[in-house]
Amino acid sequence: MSLVFENGTGVPDANTYVNLPYVENYFTGDRLSKFNELENKDEIVIAATQFIDISFDWKGSRKTLEQGLNFPRMDVELDGFIIEGVAVKKATCEAIWLVMTEKRLFNNKSDRTIASESIGGAVSVSYFDPKDRENVATRFEVLNRLLRGLFKTENEKKGGSNIGSASVIRA
Repeated sequence: MSLVFENGTGVPDANTYVNLPYVENYFTGDRLSKFNELENKDEIVIAATQFIDISFDWKGSRKTLEQGLNFPRMDVELDGFIIEGVAVKKATCEAIWLVMTEKRLFNNKSDRTIASESIGGAVSVSYFDPKDRENVATRFEVLNRLLRGLFKTENEKKGGSNIGSASVIRA
């Protein structure tokens, strides 16, 4: 399948937010080298775009009924500015990197890390408390931070005010 680029007008058969030159300009160093080594670049770019499209409950509404992707959108404001066109290009590039490097983006496993296991006689498993992990961005949190303000938080979905941020949850 070939790439059909969303140019901000609501292209009906669009399947990507970024074209290959944009990705090649975004990546640097080792990430660019690994991307350039791929034979299936188009497939990975499309998969990353699909991941971005379905992972968030976007604010506003689609610009046209016929558009192939969730962006462009209307009625979305970020930091006092109306968002126009495709506001998810950098996040799509980060999602491309995730598609390239993660074994799977969706799974049914807990994000909790096992602290210890015991199998002698009785099975016992204990987990690290998520609050104990360092305050650094995980690979998926990078997407949340890049897209902050463009998707509805859990509080907004429930009708509350815009306080805090939301997360893409892998469960």
